[in-house]
Amino acid sequence: MSAPDGGPEDITPPKLTSTNPEAGSLHFEGGLVTLNFSEYIDEKSLLNAVTISPKIDPEIEAIYDDDAILLQFPEDLLPDQTYVISINRNLKDERRVPLEQSIQIAFSTGDVIDEGMIIGQVHGDESYAVHLWKSSDTFSDSIFFTDPQYVSEANDSGHFEFKYLAPGDYVMLAVERSASGAKLVPERMAYGVGTQATYTIGINETVSGIPFRTRRETPSLKLTHGEWVGQKWGWMHFNQELDSATVKDLVITDVGEDSIRPTIHQDLDDKKRFLIIADDTLAAGRAALTLGEVKSGNQTLTDGKISFRVSAKRDTSHTKKVSPDGSASIRLQSDGGPIIPIHFSKPIISASDNAFIMVADTDTVVVNLDWANPVTALFIPPNGWAEKMKYKLKIFSEKLIPIEGKSLKDSITWVTINSEKKMGYGGLNGQFERPDMITVIQLTSMEKEPEIFHSGVNSNYQFQFQNIPEGPYRLMIIDDVDQSGAYTFGKASPFLPSEWFYVHPDTFEVRANWDIDVGSIRVGEQ
Repeated sequence: MSAPDGGPEDITPPKLTSTNPEAGSLHFEGGLVTLNFSEYIDEKSLLNAVTISPKIDPEIEAIYDDDAILLQFPEDLLPDQTYVISINRNLKDERRVPLEQSIQIAFSTGDVIDEGMIIGQVHGDESYAVHLWKSSDTFSDSIFFTDPQYVSEANDSGHFEFKYLAPGDYVMLAVERSASGAKLVPERMAYGVGTQATYTIGINETVSGIPFRTRRETPSLKLTHGEWVGQKWGWMHFNQELDSATVKDLVITDVGEDSIRPTIHQDLDDKKRFLIIADDTLAAGRAALTLGEVKSGNQTLTDGKISFRVSAKRDTSHTKKVSPDGSASIRLQSDGGPIIPIHFSKPIISASDNAFIMVADTDTVVVNLDWANPVTALFIPPNGWAEKMKYKLKIFSEKLIPIEGKSLKDSITWVTINSEKKMGYGGLNGQFERPDMITVIQLTSMEKEPEIFHSGVNSNYQFQFQNIPEGPYRLMIIDDVDQSGAYTFGKASPFLPSEWFYVHPDTFEVRANWDIDVGSIRVGEQ
């Protein structure tokens, strides 16, 4: 005997069941508007859940009334104006289940209700909202930095819609949902611009199929901080990952005014930080690091400077093997990889020839690891990996000499690598015909760390991917206007439109030793 379990969890979103006056009413003169829902509303969720467009000053307060929301409109409303009440997904029922999609209700003070619509989708794995402004004059990108006139929060699939729009030109911006209704701050929020500056709607016209993708703007390159771990080594950190970086005129000045030019090595996993190694021990106390110039891609930093403190305490701790932790599993790739990085907690300044021994099946082989930098050694068997084999890498502590302190605590440390079934490779091909486009096809794996492949379209409008690792993929078609070979996101200020794209609704499964033909892809006009 036991108490009933209460049944399955309630995951049904609340729904708007009716309004009073009825939604779509004409000759609206203000007064009380009641919005009735299918279940009780969480009172706390009302905060920032309801907006009215165009704005009414002073703002109308949304009043909680169990399973209803009350709005008291003033009587001095604009003539011949459609007022839109928008309820976003902040609104939840008493079990904290949010609306499935934002809701819009309209009333008109005149003879007609505007029936224009804008429909689109924000593509990505997060939650999104879309901001809308009616442009009454020449477009200026400063509009993105004002409060939006309309907000539509996309559903879980990224679909959004604006209803009851008057004829005219409109400006749109997609943002991450946490920034819904806020003015744009490019360095703090992910956003995406459209393929054009403005979208024009005629009387009762619907504009649909508008795609968005969001990302955060890359901030200006900065040297953020440093940490001196020992007496001869430490790390310097940047605010973004650097690719193919060149660093010039790096100098450390310690408390004794001695100037040291250290060697630097980029971290293999975290490309925001660089290992710094000095030939001499720095004097204890505050030190300063200055650099003349850093270049990474089209980013340049000049005259970077940070300070840090050098400890007087001598390092007597043991070096640690940071990763892999215990064992790891790999799948053999077509090039014989992958290469497994072995990370240590301190720089290793010397390793004897027999510091590493590989044990596999009945073979025991001394191996020489390649060092990506003094804290990371790269391991791959001399003849590459074999399928379904267990490899053990034996690391002898006494054969490794760290820059400071002691070597590994255990005399022998093991790294176990399990080689699974070989990775299979297949192909995918199809056809896409749009003569007015510079077409690039992008294939993205649906893994935690996705791989991206690109293909052009030949004179017969055919595309082909070969030697693609097996697994599920998403296919995207891009109008590569700038001929970069990949998608260009665009920018809010100065305004640069994004490139048009289309994400195929189906997922394609690439199978080993198969060529999948997706056929002819047809997409509606932009």
